[in-house]
Amino acid sequence: MTFNKQLLTAAFLTVGGFAAISSANAAGSKTGSFQVGMTVISACTLETSENQNINFGEVAGNAAATDNQTSTTALSVMCSEGAPYVINLTPTSTNSTDGTGTMAGPGSDTIAYSLYSDESSTPWGNTSTLELAGNGVSSTGAGATVVKSHPVYASVDGPTDVQVGTYSDTVNVSVLY
Repeated sequence: MTFNKQLLTAAFLTVGGFAAISSANAAGSKTGSFQVGMTVISACTLETSENQNINFGEVAGNAAATDNQTSTTALSVMCSEGAPYVINLTPTSTNSTDGTGTMAGPGSDTIAYSLYSDESSTPWGNTSTLELAGNGVSSTGAGATVVKSHPVYASVDGPTDVQVGTYSDTVNVSVLY
């Protein structure tokens, strides 16, 4: 197939002429702009599982004192980078603000325990807010994919001279951010 050079030139001139006529007919032009934006808000996730339960193990039912009975776990928190957050713990048995609770067992027997934020037995309760330091644990997020681990220490407070059986309680965890 051969192209006619004159026909091709005429076609280009015609198209170019239409474009020139279109531009010539424009009365003027205006320009403007717009912004693109977004607000990023803090977000946190808390991971809890059965693997994170505190288990004091087996204790003799005639023990006069179990002050050395301790256990630990860790809470996994992921928060937006730079976002401040607070973790509060509340034993459901007592709704205490200082992290003390009681594990219920057979009959009306209970075993007292305490929750701590460190090995030095600093009570871990639920009185912290973002504005007011209390007895919760404060931290800052490192990013949505970075897990921060917060150890929870627990100890039995007093004797286990109670009925034989399983004793338990539930601790509510809240993350304020």
